[in-house]
Amino acid sequence: MNIPYRKIALACATTAMAVTALAACSNGSDSASSSGAKSLEIVYWNYGPAAESGNKATADAFMAAHSDVKVTLTPVTGENWGTYYANVATLIASGKHPDLMVISGEGAQFVHSNNLVQPINKYLDKDSAAKAIVGDIAKGLIDGFTVKGDVVTLAYGWNDMVVYYNTDLFKKAGIAPPKPDWTWDDFKATAKKLTADTNGDGKPDQYGFTWASNEIFPGIMPWVANAGGNLTSDDVCQATADTPQVNKAVSFLNGMITEGIAPAPMPMSDVFTRFQNGQIAMFGAGRWPIATFLPAGFKAFDIQLYPKGDTYKTVFGGAGYPILKSSKNPDLAWEYQKFTVSNEIEKQYVGTPDKPGDSIPSRRSVAQTISKVGVPPANSDLYYNSIDDYPTLVPYPAPAKYSTFESTVLRHLQQIFAGEASVSDGLKSMQSELSSIVTC
Repeated sequence: MNIPYRKIALACATTAMAVTALAACSNGSDSASSSGAKSLEIVYWNYGPAAESGNKATADAFMAAHSDVKVTLTPVTGENWGTYYANVATLIASGKHPDLMVISGEGAQFVHSNNLVQPINKYLDKDSAAKAIVGDIAKGLIDGFTVKGDVVTLAYGWNDMVVYYNTDLFKKAGIAPPKPDWTWDDFKATAKKLTADTNGDGKPDQYGFTWASNEIFPGIMPWVANAGGNLTSDDVCQATADTPQVNKAVSFLNGMITEGIAPAPMPMSDVFTRFQNGQIAMFGAGRWPIATFLPAGFKAFDIQLYPKGDTYKTVFGGAGYPILKSSKNPDLAWEYQKFTVSNEIEKQYVGTPDKPGDSIPSRRSVAQTISKVGVPPANSDLYYNSIDDYPTLVPYPAPAKYSTFESTVLRHLQQIFAGEASVSDGLKSMQSELSSIVTC
């Protein structure tokens, strides 16, 4: 199943309705037991046709392996992750008892703080099969779904942030492929060489780099992390937008614009188009671009780690099926969650050169087959190596009011990158506004 957990627009606004519903969910958890009928209800965000087909494929496979179990899929609407979460809470408050729900990794804080899900620590401690599975999953992926010591769910798929580069443009410019130990200075020098005025009008029409304007995940977060910073405190209770580390990262990106090495950031869909057209030489994303590039016949690309700043951290996001406290069959729900990280399901995320998956399998042993079956890019082993070999950015800065948080960050960044505010003043204004948004 493919799910757009790359879209970090969680919109986790804790409205009175949602809080009330979540409280109802918590109160109903005392009656949950594994003695109910052999049936499971799973709620998922109905963002489009792929959501239904993907969840159905997993459910059908589970029922094929467990002929005595009936799985019911309940699509829940939502314009983004956050409204979907609120609508799930309302569903539970109305008396429904779904057993599992699909969440993005950035929502772990929200569902945990609102007492919506059943942590799986006891299953991980007692289930021998689970111990083998966890041993095949990078520690960073476990940590990314752990809140205050509680493991919310096992991730079935994920994406990390890497740099995509156009191999044809590199060859044309006589530049060697970037190495994993490159620095910010190396990156900037490379991007500068790849910036060109190809039509002679005095303005660059080929830029060395750009980044997404509509999300912070493939936007500023890799740079902030590699400057040693974050946008929130470790407990995600305070904003830290005006720290020296964040200032350093945003200043670096802003300098790329003022020096004409990068255009103003743009939506990711525009980045894809301009990258394929040779107008952008490098950009940052997870594995999902290959689902656009390869079917279109575009293969002139490879990937590399983000350049190292004062440190290097892998920035990632994932998705999983946590067990809801409303479940009357938590043990059976655990079997389903465990099934979602089985080899049978994980292999679906690998794909083929013609029909590639757009996420990375959580199981290391499965992810390592991507290059073996010939799915580009050539350096595809880097996806999993980046989370195995390097520290991760945990927690991802996703407070409960994420929608308001992200829109506020993006609005102030737009002003900075448009030259309407200095980096220092823009971040101070951002911090002031976030101080009432990022709370516990």
